Amino acid sequence: MKLVNTLPSRPDISIFLFPSGYKKILAFFFISCLIVFITSCSRLDEAKSIKLEIWHNGSPLDCNAFESHQQVWSIQQLAFFISNLRLSGENTDHQPQLSSTPWQTENVVLIQPYLADCDTQSAEVPKAIQDDQANSLALKNNNHLQFAAPIDLDAAEQLSFTLAVPFALNHQNPLSQPSPLNLPNMFWSWRSGHKFFRLDMQGPSKNWVFHLGSVGCSAVSTMRSPKNECMQPNRVSFHLDKKHNGSTLVLHLDRLMANTSMQNSDSCLFHSEQQSCAVLMSNLRNQSVFEWH
Repeated sequence: MKLVNTLPSRPDISIFLFPSGYKKILAFFFISCLIVFITSCSRLDEAKSIKLEIWHNGSPLDCNAFESHQQVWSIQQLAFFISNLRLSGENTDHQPQLSSTPWQTENVVLIQPYLADCDTQSAEVPKAIQDDQANSLALKNNNHLQFAAPIDLDAAEQLSFTLAVPFALNHQNPLSQPSPLNLPNMFWSWRSGHKFFRLDMQGPSKNWVFHLGSVGCSAVSTMRSPKNECMQPNRVSFHLDKKHNGSTLVLHLDRLMANTSMQNSDSCLFHSEQQSCAVLMSNLRNQSVFEWH
């Protein structure tokens, strides 16, 4: 009986598949896997965010307290603005577009890292509660610079940014500003604008604070915006060479606080002529307070 509508006999295919073609199958499979592996590796260099870590004495802080000047300090609040973010390299130089989140506008990011309470004991927590806690932390803290599209960090050799809010955004009505520029804890007044950097710490018997912002701003009242730049804009620019794969931005607290006595009188609020402010500004500019890993 003659069979119809069947696949034609192909001796060449049969030879490829059985059994002499077995090695060819393995070779084809190996090459396919290798292509997939190489493709996936190349995508590892493309990142949608850069993580921020807080370090002290060369190591990441595990919680919100550390020892300095022979006493333990707890961080009550730590937050700062980053703007004018730019990535550059031999064949690239561009300003990445930031994703729209409560922590970011098109050009400004508020970093408010999460630092756990050192006194909190770890315990087994149900996954549902862990998810609720993670969602709650995401609303209160931000540890990342988030990009609207993946960025090729492998091609970038330098990360540049300004520790500040740009003048055009710094003195607007906070009630009409988008988040995070409407947060009251990072705002002085319409005339003075935002706190670019805020660090509040508590010791056993004293506290120490550093609030950085523009001073010498001229306006008819504190409820009005200056028409011109302030006498001391206090915007600090950074140009950081990449040390590792570029996935992490590190803030060294010990380098920021170098050459200070950590006394109440050594705090800096830029409200008057404080010597500590000059020291801290010098540290920001000269002590490698930020590093790009």
